[in-house]
Amino acid sequence: MQLRFAIQSSLFILLVIFSTVSWSADRWVIQFKESPGRSQTSVNPSSLESRKSDLRARLAELSIVHKRTFQLVRPFGEHGAVITTPNGSGAEQARLRLLSDPMIESVEPDRRIKLRAQSPLIGLLNALDLSRRSRSWFHQDLSTQPASINTGAMWTNFHGTAPTVVAVLDTGVLPSHPMLQGHLLSGYDFVADSFIGADGQGSAGSDRDSDPTDPGDGVGPADLLADPVCGGVSQSSWHGTFVSALLAGNPVPSEGVFSVNWNAVVLPVRVLGKCGGFSSDLADGIRWAAGLSVPGAPNNPFPARVINLSLGAEGACVASIEGAAIAAARQDGSLVVVAAGNDGSTVDSPANCPGAFGVAAIDQEGLKANYSNFGPTIQLSAPGGDAAFPIWSASNTGFSGPLTNTYNTKIGTSFSAPMVAGAASLYWSLDPSASVATVENLLKTSARPFLSQGGSPTCTADTVGVECNCTRALCGAGMLDVANLINSQAAAGLTNLFSNTGNVIPPGQTRTFSASGTLNSSGQEVNAVSFDVINVLKSSADAPNPILSVSGLEVDVTAPSGVTGFDLRAQAANGRTAIASVIVANQGATSPTLLASLLSPLINGASTGVGAPSSAVGDAVVGDSGSGSAAGSSSGGGGGGALNLLGLLACLFLLHCFKKKNTV
Repeated sequence: MQLRFAIQSSLFILLVIFSTVSWSADRWVIQFKESPGRSQTSVNPSSLESRKSDLRARLAELSIVHKRTFQLVRPFGEHGAVITTPNGSGAEQARLRLLSDPMIESVEPDRRIKLRAQSPLIGLLNALDLSRRSRSWFHQDLSTQPASINTGAMWTNFHGTAPTVVAVLDTGVLPSHPMLQGHLLSGYDFVADSFIGADGQGSAGSDRDSDPTDPGDGVGPADLLADPVCGGVSQSSWHGTFVSALLAGNPVPSEGVFSVNWNAVVLPVRVLGKCGGFSSDLADGIRWAAGLSVPGAPNNPFPARVINLSLGAEGACVASIEGAAIAAARQDGSLVVVAAGNDGSTVDSPANCPGAFGVAAIDQEGLKANYSNFGPTIQLSAPGGDAAFPIWSASNTGFSGPLTNTYNTKIGTSFSAPMVAGAASLYWSLDPSASVATVENLLKTSARPFLSQGGSPTCTADTVGVECNCTRALCGAGMLDVANLINSQAAAGLTNLFSNTGNVIPPGQTRTFSASGTLNSSGQEVNAVSFDVINVLKSSADAPNPILSVSGLEVDVTAPSGVTGFDLRAQAANGRTAIASVIVANQGATSPTLLASLLSPLINGASTGVGAPSSAVGDAVVGDSGSGSAAGSSSGGGGGGALNLLGLLACLFLLHCFKKKNTV
């Protein structure tokens, strides 16, 4: 007993020491003014060490002048650095004195950022609906779910084209999950702190590395001693996997889970870990995702058209950190979609940053969710769920590290954001030349008006933490409507390109692809297009190109041996193009085109079953041979989505009891 007590005491002392070492310093982001008499080092990796030396020299000068130690963590941006200084008395005064120094442009705290979601109590209606239909409530037709994003109507007619790259800045991903197979690009891990990163990777004093796999962000008792910001003991969220699958995962009809755009590909960028992350890591991740240079990181070969941020920090946008990163990404052609936050109050950062596309959450009734932040910086609203009708997506059973792949529920603005991001990626798949401003405008103009529920108050600045009827002044332009958005694309004169027999061609066989669309907003139909193939991937250098036989608006495509995939392109007289990604394979894969015709009746009450589609984007797709089982939720049969009498009575009694603030 004495030995056990001695061991426990020693461990406690070590943890306290570790806590003191790790978290006894204030962390700031400092920006230096450009000095004509001092050389400026670029962000090229080859010059990184010389830049670090220059920054250490500057910090040494500041330490002497201000009589306080400033230590370099890493370079930041073109003329900045992340630094630490001993906390305690005088830290804030020292920061203010730095601001008056002629060398300094800005000094801001490197704030902690957190997820915008939490697992609620089990969704009551979902638990009673063994057909799993209620899990997909936010995809169903408006006749049954008036707050739906209206993808069911879109899937019936829209066949998709070239995949769009969407960056998900989050906790990382689980590449083994079935919903993410064939949808992941090689991303990056920007979590620099080893405690937060918790993956034991990285080098040279940084935990950053090229592997964005989520090791788990579960918090144990020891973690609370190491970092009080952790709050309390909690299971790993698997948040990045959940968000990525909701946005662009393979549909799994047997589990009732579907994504917004299963033809998109995800660029996973890890910026969160155990107990959250830092705003400096987030800013670097935003820049990198957009294809911009980041000190010490390799260039991103797959710049994202859409960047999803289901995270945030309390307070106003910090212009020199996340604000500057969002502005730079937008200028470079990336739409940054951000969750509004879950405090039931004013919008948090970075959703309140200029140029961010902030998204609030509505519940199944179309009311502003009680937890959702709101305000004039919100651009649009989309389902975030509540305890009775949560959001379902990919997850894992592991408390700390990953165990078995499964499906689970969460609620929050974290999931409203990827629905909007997925819709934006759909638009860009049809019109790659569209500007960020164009896509933003169409998302808003295609939105449906907010619903009004009798007995619920109208949202005002004072309706904090309650459900309320949304207004355009506080909840954005309206409710996301994906079908309306896609219809607006057709009116813009786009060409749709698809094959009724699917986009998978066995070697040596032929598929017929058809083009359709309108040339202008008046509805003049396309009557002639040209066809060609691009981005041909060959297993051997001497393999021939695919053979095309054109007849009007149709083309017969023959896939030769030695070719693994290619893009078929159709171009109309107005210059607009459509692209269909073709896979050359012997397996009986189901294409998104064929899947679309089957999913809509399933999701709206039919019992058709279909497997998930195969998807690939050349050699850039990251795979994983180890696939966990898709278990965890109870299986069951039954038709339709009707609840039995017992379930209905239980729901009526408990529905509003579950509708309470239950998010982070």
